[in-house]
Amino acid sequence: MQKLFSPLLAVLFVCCAYSQNTINVSNHPEWVDVQEYNKSPKVDEGEITQGTLTLLADYQINIFKQEAYFRLVYKITDNVGIQSGSNINAVYDPLYQKLMFHSINIIRDGKEINKLIPDHFQVIRRELNAENHLYDGSLSAMLNMADVRNGDIIDLSYTIKGFNPINNGKYSNSFILNDFVPIGKINVSIRTKNKLNYKTYNTSLQPKIINKNGSINYNWMVETPVPFPNEDNIPSWKIVMPTIIVSDYNSLDEVVKWAINIYIQNEPLNSAVKMKVSEISSANNTQGEKIKAILNFVQNDIRYLGLEYGIGSYKPNSPNKVFEQRYGDCKDKSVLMVQMLKEINVEAYPMLLSTTLKSTIAELPPSPNFFDHCVVKVIDKEKREFYYDPTMYNQGGTYKNTHFPNYEYGLVIKENNKAFDTITTSSNNNVTTFEEFIIKDFNGGATLNVATTFTDVEADRMRNYFKNNSKSSIKKEFENYYANYYSKIRIIDEPTVNDNVSNNEFMVSESYAIDSIWQPMKLKPNFIAMEFIPVSLSEVLYIPNMENRKNEISLPYPVSREHRTNIILPKAWQVERNNDLVSNDIFYYDFSVDYNKKKNEVRLKSYIKIQKPSVTPDEFTTYYNDLNKLDKSFGYTIYIPKNSKVNQGGNFFFSLGKIAIFLFLIGAFIFFLVWFFSRKKRVNI
Repeated sequence: MQKLFSPLLAVLFVCCAYSQNTINVSNHPEWVDVQEYNKSPKVDEGEITQGTLTLLADYQINIFKQEAYFRLVYKITDNVGIQSGSNINAVYDPLYQKLMFHSINIIRDGKEINKLIPDHFQVIRRELNAENHLYDGSLSAMLNMADVRNGDIIDLSYTIKGFNPINNGKYSNSFILNDFVPIGKINVSIRTKNKLNYKTYNTSLQPKIINKNGSINYNWMVETPVPFPNEDNIPSWKIVMPTIIVSDYNSLDEVVKWAINIYIQNEPLNSAVKMKVSEISSANNTQGEKIKAILNFVQNDIRYLGLEYGIGSYKPNSPNKVFEQRYGDCKDKSVLMVQMLKEINVEAYPMLLSTTLKSTIAELPPSPNFFDHCVVKVIDKEKREFYYDPTMYNQGGTYKNTHFPNYEYGLVIKENNKAFDTITTSSNNNVTTFEEFIIKDFNGGATLNVATTFTDVEADRMRNYFKNNSKSSIKKEFENYYANYYSKIRIIDEPTVNDNVSNNEFMVSESYAIDSIWQPMKLKPNFIAMEFIPVSLSEVLYIPNMENRKNEISLPYPVSREHRTNIILPKAWQVERNNDLVSNDIFYYDFSVDYNKKKNEVRLKSYIKIQKPSVTPDEFTTYYNDLNKLDKSFGYTIYIPKNSKVNQGGNFFFSLGKIAIFLFLIGAFIFFLVWFFSRKKRVNI
């Protein structure tokens, strides 16, 4: 989903190529409706950020001319806004688009100063997703304006001509009618020959529709909307802003037909690909083993690289080319995997989905532009359905239990398909941590042994972590991790691993020496303590910073964590057994304390399972209150008086339970003495 506000103020780019270009300049298109704006809109000036206030954001689209007109007017309200407000940046794809600037003016003291000087522009190749191995070939026409001052109004406009030819003239997009900061006016106009399929979210605003000269014009306009309140951790699939979604497509059937023409490959596999398939088939016995082996090959031997130029952003390369060059993006790798599976008579199809919108994709007007990922659906000989993501790598498991993310909905590219597949992940993504603390003496050090078992996507993640990092860096990182909780800790040896690939279980074993595990207590200065925190649980818990919530809260899902801590004490200890349980529809939490007298061993067990991917506003109070309940039993502390004889190896140990019993016995003894002597006096009388 594309955010359309303040795009010209952003200067985040990767400079991959540089050239001096002359920018095309023209008058405003005749079909554009010139918009008025208020130079001093009634907004809360205290909410203005970064020293700029947008006075007008104007987006006008002419579908049958395949042109998109943009006009942005903003005011520098503080000197900090001069830096970003001086930079003009318009982005376009040179393979099928042409950029035309119409005006760039500074309005100062009621006068217009022309800043549209074509020779002052620089055209730069921008690659915002280079770190993700995606290259789209787009260019940025950049202008750094001179002599911009506080109080200036910048008024700029340009048109991008040309739609991606892969869409065959069809159009779809999203427009946001608000921002997190004040804004004066937003205008969205779409001119088309055909009736437009649109849907609005979080607004009751309906378009003004005008039929004129054989065209239909849809117009949405808002002035000084109340800025949207910013809340953290909103799920990516949640459309929170007032938003318009438009599309020329009327059904999923149309989208599938469009995709079939692009994704279905008629070119036969060449001899090199067939030889590889034959090699894999011969090396494996069952159909499932062959499916998994082909997945492993496409994931691990075909590197991920997306050259998303022009129609390449939608159209996959041929499997033969992908196999030969040994790289491809999600659609390239998916189509190659599908064709290799078909070569051994396995039913398989490419499938489109949205990694961010997830199930929300089913609510939008149909369009291929709202999908951002391609994966593979496989149906084995027993008609069981499986989903695989060829862009992942080093995945463990068999063909039946290979982890597939919780993408929720997918559109299979298959003849006569008219509906989404509902995807339910089978992964638990569990991490089980077992810690053993061997306490050498009181007010002294300890030995810590740790064994952690990762499953599903967590096993895949750790497998890749150990493959991508050196042993020395891993050793240092592990040591630093525990150093956040225990001072004077050192790792005894580098972590060892045991990788059960077929079960997709990855175990890591660690061993540490802690010179001093006892620390002074902040709230009890005369006491020293050992604190044990189930840190693996805290990594998946989101703690809200406010007591009210208007939007959903995103949670990691599916996920579960089990954290066991055994503490072997040098001598007997009074430990109160305990079990705390917090359960609701959102998460399940179980904490218990046990004690083994024979081994002088305190046993702590903490377990949490996230039971749904988000918290709704209606559930927030329950979630918030139950987190407070959880917090009361989160972690465990053992403490003793700083100057207790136990520090010198004596036989008397303090704990809260023993202190209470001791005081109770003293009180009972005193009560008995008072009662006895008072009774004796009464007898003597």
